[in-house]
Amino acid sequence: MEMVCKPPRCQHIVELLEWFDCDCFILILERPIPCMDLFDFLDLHQYQLPEPLARLIMRQVVQAVLHCRDRGVLHRDVKEENLLVNTDTLDVKLIDFGCGDLLKTEPYRRFEGTKVYRPPEWLIDRTYEGRQATIWSLGVLLYSIICGDVPFEKEEDIVEAHLCFKGNPSRDSVLRAADGGSKGVPNTLAALMMPCWLCQGWLGCHTFYLHKRH
Repeated sequence: MEMVCKPPRCQHIVELLEWFDCDCFILILERPIPCMDLFDFLDLHQYQLPEPLARLIMRQVVQAVLHCRDRGVLHRDVKEENLLVNTDTLDVKLIDFGCGDLLKTEPYRRFEGTKVYRPPEWLIDRTYEGRQATIWSLGVLLYSIICGDVPFEKEEDIVEAHLCFKGNPSRDSVLRAADGGSKGVPNTLAALMMPCWLCQGWLGCHTFYLHKRH
């Protein structure tokens, strides 16, 4: 957290204000108000966000992950419970680096994180690349917030990586991020910011949502 919070900071990562080593680590973090984690935020929308709102949230998550990459940090547990949403501004902050590690070029041989977010290469070979596994987890997150549930529960489903879309999202856009590292997903984190889907409707969605709330 010291590495990711050094200036210039990223507004989409919770700020570490101070820390102490007292037989355990005590972290003093910023507390955004008002906010809730993305899991509870999804509950307000019956666990399926409208596509423009999902786009707004995902763009900020990708920016947070890119900042981590640039600071040599691998979060390894990007999921709904580790994302705070400011309910007034819709600003998103990535929290909880408890599964984090230094980003390295060689494969990781120990998995840390949430089981339903595991990449298929880990289940097949017991190794994974940090950047590619992050892209996979972002795809799982995107599917979850649009379709209302994670795409894969069982290990064999993760390996097969066959998506079944619920509702009527822009399938090609979600498929680009969620259909598996070995099946044509962008192979760099920076490439995730390129698709037009992430860039559409940013201000429009924000203005509509705030107007609807008020």
